[in-house]
Amino acid sequence: MKVLIAGSDINAKLLASYLKIEDKENDIYVTTDEVSVDSSYIPINIKENDIPAICDFVKYNQIEFTIATSPMAIINGIADEFKKEGFLVFAPISEAARITFFNSIAKKVMYKLKIPTPRFGIFDRENLALDYVRNIKFPISVGCDFSLLSNFNYTFHNFSKAKDGIQRIFEDGNNKVVIENYLDTEPVYMYFITDGYNALPLSSVERSEQEGFTLALSPASKISEEMTINVLQKVIYPLLDDISKYTDMYTGILGLKCKIYKNSIYVLEFYNGFKDIDFQTFLPNFNDKMLKILYETAIGALNDSRDFIKTTDGYSYTVAIDKNKIKMTEDDEEDFVYSEDGEKYIITSFASTINKAKMELQEYIQPLVEEDTYKKIIEKSLCKEPKI
Repeated sequence: MKVLIAGSDINAKLLASYLKIEDKENDIYVTTDEVSVDSSYIPINIKENDIPAICDFVKYNQIEFTIATSPMAIINGIADEFKKEGFLVFAPISEAARITFFNSIAKKVMYKLKIPTPRFGIFDRENLALDYVRNIKFPISVGCDFSLLSNFNYTFHNFSKAKDGIQRIFEDGNNKVVIENYLDTEPVYMYFITDGYNALPLSSVERSEQEGFTLALSPASKISEEMTINVLQKVIYPLLDDISKYTDMYTGILGLKCKIYKNSIYVLEFYNGFKDIDFQTFLPNFNDKMLKILYETAIGALNDSRDFIKTTDGYSYTVAIDKNKIKMTEDDEEDFVYSEDGEKYIITSFASTINKAKMELQEYIQPLVEEDTYKKIIEKSLCKEPKI
């Protein structure tokens, strides 16, 4: 099959490599100017948000299926234009995807659907935001409304720091600020695939972001099968039904940033696709036909041939380390880098248990990182082995 991936980040390239491994007969094109080191894809040097140019490429090169991993492509309406042209695409239309780009929209939907989320306030004026902050209990989380404009999202423990943060958001050109109560627990990320009618759980990932490195584990040991079913029934399906009332069905991967607090799951944000290093962490657990699943989803037939996504019985453990923490020369790079994301090196191990995956990863990275960084990594236990 001739497949185009509209995206240029690490997730787009990982997906391209996976689809090529899955079937070497697939011709994979990616909207990037970077040549594939393993010949898994063909770069086409088109900007991922240049929708007319992407449409022309699909038309004149007889591309059979397009997968949009780029948020910029999605918000610029790649699915909208493809449907007008009659091209098959795995992506939500821009209107349906707004809940994944605008936190204010997501929070209002959560409130309407009674989806548990921390108490929040949305403000389009700095003075109103500051008045609100003066009268609430700290700590609080302060973030931007539009996720693509800025990734600013911080926790503040006093009014003075919160004031500076709020002022910074408005000074940076943001129209709104979202303020919510802070839940003191590490976030967990849950991912579902949906054709707008049906949805299936894909993966869960728990992460811990530290100075100089980030750890990730999949599946998340904190998320049980019962929790997943509960989120599917009380969050995903009500959300899909609500979206369908005012626009076309949401098609694609829907991610949730959650926190487990006092035995309850609170939803903080929605994502389109996998966030950060989560896709690489998820892939070793995947044991199904990726292209077939994405294709079935795009044509609205996700549940016609499957009741679940097949996964392996094991755990994948990932560490993303800042480049300046690595001991290496340029000649060493390709010997140990599984994937590169900006100034970070991302390494993933897989084993039958969490502890084995973690130990294998630690042994692998020990000669690669500075001693103080290595100590911090092994001292930070992402989670304990679940009791059986």
